[in-house]
Amino acid sequence: MDKKQREERRRQEDIALQRGLLWVAGAVVLEALLVLVNRFYINFNLSDAGVAVYLGLNQWMPVARYVTLAGAALALAWAVWRLMQSKKFGRPLIGSIALAALTICLHVAVKYQEPGVSMLFWLVAAWAVLALVYYIYQREFFLAAAACGMSVLGLWFARYGAAGRLEVIVILIAIAAVGVAALWLKKHDGAIPVSKPVQFLPKGGNYSVLLATCLASLAAATAGLLMESLAYYLIFAMAAWLFALFVYYTVKLM
Repeated sequence: MDKKQREERRRQEDIALQRGLLWVAGAVVLEALLVLVNRFYINFNLSDAGVAVYLGLNQWMPVARYVTLAGAALALAWAVWRLMQSKKFGRPLIGSIALAALTICLHVAVKYQEPGVSMLFWLVAAWAVLALVYYIYQREFFLAAAACGMSVLGLWFARYGAAGRLEVIVILIAIAAVGVAALWLKKHDGAIPVSKPVQFLPKGGNYSVLLATCLASLAAATAGLLMESLAYYLIFAMAAWLFALFVYYTVKLM
């Protein structure tokens, strides 16, 4: 590798790190919003002003989650359309992800109240780490970590039995979508086959770890859905799997 290639690689790594840090900054903002929600919606003051703020949030938040969900769907559709047209799709995709994150936070806060908000503090931090994984590590690790992380989230919902069943089913569908996407990318040698192909995964990549993670994540979340008593213990099992993935891809990166 000559000097020019090294400089170009360093420049690309700096850009990736900067983008990852922007997502971390966004996570910090979301954490700050969660602090406000925890203060004025969960542990609100019983004074007249505190009750008034709570009542306003109690009326606004259930509606806002559907508004942000619709916005996320529209932004995603726009991003896909621009991708198919071989146009830049980064901004609508980022908007879709941000709105989807807000939808999840609003839904969990409204439905699960204090335990849900406590979990969201950890979830938002995990999203920030996942963003760094996307920009710094291999894309296979990003997809595997996303599937494994979703299984942990699904198992958290599974602990609530029938109350969390819908969320677990949605997460199972999302994990299956990651697996299908991995198989689809494998068929096209890691590229998204649009008019101007986008190379998302490296050519000739090994998908065995990614597909095994998707299957394990589906199995764990399904077991938690069917046997609520297992969900708590399976959370630790999938967290250990996620740590093993981190070690594996870190060594592979060296």
